[in-house]
Amino acid sequence: MSKTPHIELDYIQDVIDIRKIDPSPYQHRRHFDKDKLRELAASIQREGLIEPIIVRAKRDRYELIAGERRFRAVRDFTEMETIQAQIVIASNLQARRISAAENMQREDLSSIETIEAIVEIVDAELIEDRQYASMGKKPADRVKTLLGKLDSARRSEELSYEVASEARLTSNKFIGNIQEIFKKLPKPMKWLSFYLNDLILLVDICKEVQEVSIDLSRRTGFNV
Repeated sequence: MSKTPHIELDYIQDVIDIRKIDPSPYQHRRHFDKDKLRELAASIQREGLIEPIIVRAKRDRYELIAGERRFRAVRDFTEMETIQAQIVIASNLQARRISAAENMQREDLSSIETIEAIVEIVDAELIEDRQYASMGKKPADRVKTLLGKLDSARRSEELSYEVASEARLTSNKFIGNIQEIFKKLPKPMKWLSFYLNDLILLVDICKEVQEVSIDLSRRTGFNV
């Protein structure tokens, strides 16, 4: 997955008023290191904004799609009133996919944030499918249910058990897409490993413990 914006969309380069930019509803990151934002702001003031943020027009304002750290650094730690941006016409789903892809590129993700980012990518890619959309109310629930179904079909086949026709149809329908999504991640991985070893940290551990884990990663530099 590249940092290059989605080539099927048209982008207009412009300089826009930073006060007219609203946060992205698809940004799930909860922690931003203020010291690192200050460092980024100083770098932007010295060298300019190397990579513009991505926004879409919303009435007479703009909604941020990608570039949260750059936006916050300029807004909170500089006197700059405008910022370079790529303005794109994008649907809610397209905006969500761009945001998810960029979020996954970050180098400072904790383990739990990495899992959240992968869940967001999978869910954004499959959510238009009605069968998948019916598998749960939240992205993590839907991803867990689907991967659980794929794993169940896989285990039945390995043990030479008869696979129910519905389970076989579900597996045949989604397995190719799932394998392709995980293959194209910035750090490719096997969907089965993610399901068995990683996803449990997101769906079976309470939010309070997750927050502590993320905060510890920020303060110590250890990915926990």
